[in-house]
Amino acid sequence: MKAIVIRKHGGPEVLSYEEISDPVPIKGHALIRVDYCAVNHLDIWVRNGLAGKHVPFPHVLGCDISGTLVKGFGKFKSGEKVVVYPAIQSGIPRVSFSIIGGFGKYHGGYAEMVQVPQNNIIKKPRWFSDAEACALNVSYLTAWNMLQRSGCKKGDTILIWGANSGVGSAAILLARAMGLRIITVVSNENGATIARKLGAHLVIDRTKSDVTVETLNYTSQEGVAAVIDHVGAKTWPISIEVLRTGGKMVACGTTTGGEATVNIRAFYSKEATIIGAYLGTKAQLLSLHKFMKTKKIKPIIDSVFDLKDAQLAHQKMENSSQFGKIILKVSK
Repeated sequence: MKAIVIRKHGGPEVLSYEEISDPVPIKGHALIRVDYCAVNHLDIWVRNGLAGKHVPFPHVLGCDISGTLVKGFGKFKSGEKVVVYPAIQSGIPRVSFSIIGGFGKYHGGYAEMVQVPQNNIIKKPRWFSDAEACALNVSYLTAWNMLQRSGCKKGDTILIWGANSGVGSAAILLARAMGLRIITVVSNENGATIARKLGAHLVIDRTKSDVTVETLNYTSQEGVAAVIDHVGAKTWPISIEVLRTGGKMVACGTTTGGEATVNIRAFYSKEATIIGAYLGTKAQLLSLHKFMKTKKIKPIIDSVFDLKDAQLAHQKMENSSQFGKIILKVSK
């Protein structure tokens, strides 16, 4: 089968389009012919390598998968359209789970076929296209988990960083459907225009305005009920600063670095809470599917690349030039 393989850490150039052997069937696992696989920041981190994280080479990236079941099992039929819940029990102390195609033994969806545990198979919701279905399993599920853990209720104001990203754009769509007031941050006018179309009430261009000042002015100096921060070290101090008394910062991701310096007094004096969010449960993914159907929400797709052009897809994500999900088309 054709696949994108990495044999060492490095830049987009280490993504090699080549012929590899089909997966050898394992008991209790399902074989899927991959239709689409979305690109995520996790793919970038695994490709680059992180200190203390081991990747068994050669490795196939890709955790956001939709495809066709090769052989039926249980209630699933051969040829049925499915999506893959990407979390696998890690077996590592103090780590809740690993992710398919990430830092672990399971190969991902940058290949024509992938094999995953049968328990990770979910029937593809018929109200999504194959491409749309692959866009939900990581970014949208993470955003859904973060919003639920924020404890926000209708009418609350929330700050969402990085409106152009998969998590950011997903959080805006879902938060608007939940009835929240949304402040979001972009880095250019094009992003601002799209963020407003998605439903953001206040859009701050961080290259032109001070995020803290604009946020506090908008909330009459009270601060926001919660912050969705998937950016990392550069934004953590601001995220804590703009919280109202008793506010919650829900965090995932380290795009700008994993070591943040924060104002501890600003944190404890307002009795704030920092919550870590790592993907979400299978049950949450199913509830997300139903919520999006009820609210008539479709995922935002920026672009679709052929599998062989994975290097270009990674370059686009690293340049932050997308708005929404970047997707690889795997099936021919």
